[in-house]
Amino acid sequence: MTSIDLLIQDDDIVLSDIGEPLLVEGVNCVAQDLRHMIREKAYAWRMIGERNKTTIAALCTDIELEMENDERIYPGTASVSLSGESLICEAQTVDGERVVVTV
Repeated sequence: MTSIDLLIQDDDIVLSDIGEPLLVEGVNCVAQDLRHMIREKAYAWRMIGERNKTTIAALCTDIELEMENDERIYPGTASVSLSGESLICEAQTVDGERVVVTV
C-alpha cells in the first residue's frame, strides 16, 4: 500500500525550486503522519515534566494503540519508549518496512 502526502517540515509545506509542493511517500509518509498524530493529540506535551512512571507508561501505551489504529501499521508491532528526552516510536508497516519516529 503506497501512501503519498505533501512533505511538511518546520510546520510548512516544502516547495521545489519552481514553487511546486514536494511529496513524501511510503514509510516516510507513515513516519510523518505518526509524528503529526503524536503532536496533534498532545502526547509529547503531556510527557513534559512528568515524573510519574505509571503516567508515562500509560501515555506510551496510548501512543502504541493510536499507532496501531493506522491501517498501514501491522498490528502488534508498535512500541514506544523514552530515551533521555526523546520519545522513540517504532513499528512495522503492512508492507514489511520498519518505521522509526523520534519526537
